[in-house]
Amino acid sequence: MSSASFLFLSPALPSELLTYILNYHVYPTTLIICSSRSDFLADLADDVLYRETACPKEEVVSTESAVGTSPSSTTLGAHKIKQGEIRQHTLLSSPLYQVATSRHIRVIYIPTVTHLRAYLSVFSPDDSKVPVPPASFNSSARHPPCIILYGFLDMHRDTSEWSAQGLSNSASTLVDLGHRLSWQTVIVEPRKRDSISSFEGILTEAVPFLSGGGRRPAPDSEEGGWTGRTVEVGRVMKRWLHFQRGQWDGNPDEDEGHTEMKASDDENEGPDE
Repeated sequence: MSSASFLFLSPALPSELLTYILNYHVYPTTLIICSSRSDFLADLADDVLYRETACPKEEVVSTESAVGTSPSSTTLGAHKIKQGEIRQHTLLSSPLYQVATSRHIRVIYIPTVTHLRAYLSVFSPDDSKVPVPPASFNSSARHPPCIILYGFLDMHRDTSEWSAQGLSNSASTLVDLGHRLSWQTVIVEPRKRDSISSFEGILTEAVPFLSGGGRRPAPDSEEGGWTGRTVEVGRVMKRWLHFQRGQWDGNPDEDEGHTEMKASDDENEGPDE
C-alpha cells in the first residue's frame, strides 16, 4: 500500500469495498459506514444481485447456505443479501480466509456528521468487542491498522455542513485520530453502477466556503447554484488527504493497488486563498 497515511481513494461499489478490506486488511482495522445499516445493506444487495445477473455462467446457490457460516452480526460476514436463490458471488462463497478475516474487522454505522465527529474524537480500539486474532494471524502482506470511512462526502451533502468549513472540520478530526493512533486513514465514496460521475467529477464539485450557505435560483437548472464564493471539493480535501485510485479501478500491480492522483491545482493553493 502507499506510504501515505491519509488517503482519499476513488469511488467503489459496496462489494468492491468489502472485497478489498477482506483481502488486504485485518485486525484492528475499523470500517465506518457513513449511512444507516439498512441503506448500506440495501445498496450491497442491489450491487451483488446485479453482478450475479450479469454473470450467467456462475453457479447458482442458496443465499441461506452461502451466508449461513458467517460470523456474528457485528462483523463483515454478517451482511445477508436476500432470501432465495441467486448466483454465487465471492462475498457469498465464504472461503475460509474470508470467514477468518471478517471475524476481526470492526464495522460501525454512523448516519450523521455530528455523530461522526463525536465518534472520531473519542475513538479507541480498546473499546471494540471484536475478538483479537491469534498472534500468527496478521500477514506481513496485509496493510497496517486502518480506519476506513465509506460515504464521507455523501454524509455531508445536502446538509448545512456541505461546505469547505464543514468538510475541513470533519477531515481534521479524522486526521487527528490517525496521528493519535498512528493508523492509516482512508476515505472511499460510494459508486453507483448506473452513475456517470467520475473521481475527477467528485473532486471538482463546488461547495460554499462557509457552513449554512444556500442555493440561489438559476434559469437553466432546477437545483440552482450556491450563493457567495465556492471552492472545489478537491481543493478542500487535498489539504488533508492524498488522492489515489483504488485497486478496484484495475491497477493491482502498481503501488500494491493504488495509483496516486496529482491535484490539478498548486499544492500551496487552498480554499482560504
